[in-house]
Amino acid sequence: MTATTQLALFGGDTVVEPERSVRRSWRPLQGPLTAKTVARFWTKVVITPTCWLWRSAVSCPDGYGRFTFTDGDTPRTLSAHRFALLLAHGDLGDGIVGEHDCDETLCVRVDDGHLKRGTQSTNLAHAVATGRHIGPTPAGGDPRGRYGRAVAIRDALRDGYDADRLRAALAGYSFDAQAPPTLF
Repeated sequence: MTATTQLALFGGDTVVEPERSVRRSWRPLQGPLTAKTVARFWTKVVITPTCWLWRSAVSCPDGYGRFTFTDGDTPRTLSAHRFALLLAHGDLGDGIVGEHDCDETLCVRVDDGHLKRGTQSTNLAHAVATGRHIGPTPAGGDPRGRYGRAVAIRDALRDGYDADRLRAALAGYSFDAQAPPTLF
């Protein structure tokens, strides 16, 4: 049975609309990943002393990296951290999410303390425990928001790892006012 929402309209009429589910089902890959696709993925990653950070497309408003590749004959886009998990563990299956123990949305390092497979409930419990969420609501924090923070980090890494530029981006400072952020 599909859940519905009733909307009251002017004049007393009611429209019944099915609720949209936010959860997406996992769609297995059509075929094996090519060496070219995997190599292209890794060209978009900068290894820092802690996290391995994505420096390409960033999804708005959530601030996660996005990677588009060809799956069989079909273009497909996944979160960069989810693609990293796919490389490390193979097929992820339905209901599996990527948990960032490091709390960095751009991290693609599959390792203890960074990125691991989990469930939505364990992921939300971790977010609440670390103060990133208050129940189902994202907590305050960076005034730029998750997307703005991710773009600043991504842009700081565009020429590779630079500790000063990354530190400035994490602190919320503009480090290059003459070069506006780009999408890719």
